[in-house]
Amino acid sequence: MRRKIYPYNGRRYLIDINPLSKVVHDLENEKKSCNIHKVIKPHVKMLDNQSQVNRFLLLNGDYSFCKCCLPEKYQYYNK
Repeated sequence: MRRKIYPYNGRRYLIDINPLSKVVHDLENEKKSCNIHKVIKPHVKMLDNQSQVNRFLLLNGDYSFCKCCLPEKYQYYNK
């Protein structure tokens, strides 16, 4: 579910930039177990589309996909 309020601003992809987690979430497929509510605002980076996510991941390594909202990508990339 896309959220309209700050810091989400209606964007689709949330990247948790916390150095201890570094996870990419898809808010259109969000599950309760994603625990988006636990990501604090300074650790939220929002992107609009998959190409922006791809570019971010190319420039910033060591990120993983959420196993709840992006299970296909999690299984493929997080082996």
